[in-house]
This record gives sequence, structure tokens and C-alpha cells, in this order.
Amino acid sequence: MKPVILFFLLCLLLPVFLVVQDLLPALPPARERLQLFPVLFCFGVLALPLTPALCFALIASLMQGLELLQFQSGHAETGVAPYIVFFLCWTVILQMASEATHGLRWELHALASALVTFTMLGGEYLLICAKRGGLPLDSVLLIRMAVPCGISLLLAPLLYFLMRHLVPLSSEGAVLKNQASFDL
Repeated sequence: MKPVILFFLLCLLLPVFLVVQDLLPALPPARERLQLFPVLFCFGVLALPLTPALCFALIASLMQGLELLQFQSGHAETGVAPYIVFFLCWTVILQMASEATHGLRWELHALASALVTFTMLGGEYLLICAKRGGLPLDSVLLIRMAVPCGISLLLAPLLYFLMRHLVPLSSEGAVLKNQASFDL
């Protein structure tokens, strides 16, 4: 499949994943919410070339930022800019990791999904704490961050194996035949 078609398909799946993520019930122990959006984001960034991946990250950051935009006393609590910086930074990091591992791999996708989920939830918490003042930490908060990370770690291979046939062969780890050797 061409990267352009994959880009538009992933962009169409972004709002679907956001809606499904919000409609899923919270898990019982500490009312944790499943995070499906970072799993799709990591797949898209790892599957696309750099320029479409940056555009995909910008679209994803705008959707996530606008979804979580909250107002307190007439002022925006977090804004959209932190999400743009967050997703663009993760795009660059994941693109470098993809280059280092010669393309999209399910292990990289699973690990990246868990890390993006953890840093996204932790970053949101720190932004809100900085705005409101104070940094209350307790075991319930850590559980509410750890469980979605673990679930995204488990869901990422499922998404990878469902969608890997859509990724162009050059992004699936195929090593070039005329690859330069650095042996002396």
C-alpha cells in the first residue's frame, strides 16, 4: 500500500480511536481509562516516512489537545501547545528508533506504545499540578498510570498484526540488497 493511502487511513482512524477510547468503561480497581490513541499514534509514526509522520503527529496532537482542553476560571488549563511539542518529539524519537531497527517491528511498537502512554499521562498530570499548585502522589495515581501503560503494551502487538499488511515493504524491516558495508 502506498504511504499516502496509509496516511489518510490512519488519519481517519484517529477520531475513531478517540471515540472508542472515551466510550469504553473504566476498569474496576481504580477506575483506570484505556488509552488506545497512543497505540495508533505509535503505529502511524513507525509505519510512515518522516514527513508524513510529522504531519500525522501534528494532526494527532491537535485532536488529543482539543479533546483534553479544559477551562478553569475562564482560562485554559493545559492548552494545545504542550501536546504538539510532546507528539512531535516522540515522532522524531520513534523515527530514529525505526531507522536503527531497520523499520517497523512489533517489539518496538509495543514498547513505544507503553512509553508514550506513560509519558503522556505523566505529562498531563504534571501540567495540571503545575497549574493548580502542589504535587499529590499516592498509590491510586500510580495504578491509574501503570494499568493503561500495561494494557497498551499488550494491545500494541494486536494492532500491529492486524495492520502490518498495510505498511509498505520498505518500512517493514527489509534490508536493502546493496547496503553499504562498514567492514574494514
